[in-house]
Amino acid sequence: MTYEYLQNLKNNHTALQLLNADNFAMIVGFFDYAFKSNPTQTLKESEIFTQLDDYLYAINQSFDEPKFPKTSKAYLDDFSHQNSGYLRKYYGYESDEPIYELTPDIEKLLTWLGGLQKQEFVATESKLKIIMTLLKELEFETNLSDEERIKQLENEKKAIDSEIKAIQNSQAIRFDERKIKEQFMQIQRSSSELLSDFREIEHNFRTLNQEAKEAIALADGSKTEVLSTIFEIEDAIRQSNQGQSFYAFWDFLMDVRQIEHLDLLLSNLYNLPQVEAMDSDRKLENLKYNLLSGGEKSHKVLGKLIEQLRRFIDDKLWVENRRILELAHSIEQKAIKLKENPPTQREFFSINDVKIVVESIASKRLFVPTVAESFSHEVNDEIIEIDLTKLYNQVYVDEAMLKQNIKKLLQQKSQFTLKELNEVIPIEKGVSEVVVYLKLAQNMKNAYLEESRDEMVISDEQGKQKRVLMDRVVFVRDMTGRDNRDNIEKDKIK
Repeated sequence: MTYEYLQNLKNNHTALQLLNADNFAMIVGFFDYAFKSNPTQTLKESEIFTQLDDYLYAINQSFDEPKFPKTSKAYLDDFSHQNSGYLRKYYGYESDEPIYELTPDIEKLLTWLGGLQKQEFVATESKLKIIMTLLKELEFETNLSDEERIKQLENEKKAIDSEIKAIQNSQAIRFDERKIKEQFMQIQRSSSELLSDFREIEHNFRTLNQEAKEAIALADGSKTEVLSTIFEIEDAIRQSNQGQSFYAFWDFLMDVRQIEHLDLLLSNLYNLPQVEAMDSDRKLENLKYNLLSGGEKSHKVLGKLIEQLRRFIDDKLWVENRRILELAHSIEQKAIKLKENPPTQREFFSINDVKIVVESIASKRLFVPTVAESFSHEVNDEIIEIDLTKLYNQVYVDEAMLKQNIKKLLQQKSQFTLKELNEVIPIEKGVSEVVVYLKLAQNMKNAYLEESRDEMVISDEQGKQKRVLMDRVVFVRDMTGRDNRDNIEKDKIK
């Protein structure tokens, strides 16, 4: 870090500008109160107004004269102004009410300030173990030969067998109070950093999406050239390190078994009295919903790129059709003007071509009378045999029974895919039954399709097995639609 870099950072970085602001304590305290005390990604305008009113009232009560006399709206406008950039204000798809969220720089500042607070002790052992685990995994997957990897796995297997014997003989030593607290502190820190990273991930995706919008706005070439540029941007997003890491994370969240296991681990975490004492508010209990909410927002930013493509194509078609109509209208006007005053000169119009192809009436074929048909009064009965057995061999799929299969599995699981349904209740009527499941998913409010691909093995009525590759179909309990997913998850959190 050079002197010039640090000087430029001090003058231009949003977080450092907030540190130097006169109202630093009030602003940072409110952001922590609004977004961190009850962890949330976004706040509606009515909600953040109410919280800011209460916060300013509580502070002003401590002084003889109001320390902060401006209205809540004035302060909120300052926070979201382009020159400050503390909050991002935008309009969502659900309503016309503005939504506010922290910018990535302020999210980093709050995380850094939170780390300055004095802790009970520093979790050095758990941090060292994490470093050693990452180093061992990197060494295992990059530098070791196959023989060395097998040898290392054998050693780990022996260590696991020894640990199993120690547990069976009641010789295994469990975590003491210090280790439990140390592990939980590391979990808190990592989860907080992960939730904060969503701000920057979404910001990076929005920046790339903005480049696509600018390419569309400045496009003077053909549709092919513009679409090629936009597809290159989308490929760059997906193939970048940020994109690959995010999609791997998103696939983990979409794995029903993994997310249910995470939910179980978080639920069991607060059964420990040491953890309950350290986090009586149970802030990590809703980590699953916070991850789904943050990941869904970042995923929607990428979906906007497809929407921009559709609008671009629609606009291009509208412009081209309008141009064609204008040309046709101008030809009609010229034809009407020439109707009463036709041109007298022989050559009044020219076409840049070798010759003009003219099809006159004389060039058409002469009339050819049709051949008279001869009819006989005799009726020849021709017996035609038709095999009607095929009508009885059609595949019939009972739609009501498939609905019962879905309801039955929803009583056991809160969320599952069509592939998992096939493992529990096998598909026996081939592709026809799969199509009916897709039809049900399209008409059900608690089902939706994901872009990820699922491969499953199904059987037809003859017992032949087939491999099917299709979009992932997800059925979810107690949801009224994928669009309302965020609202319902927030209700569950409350």
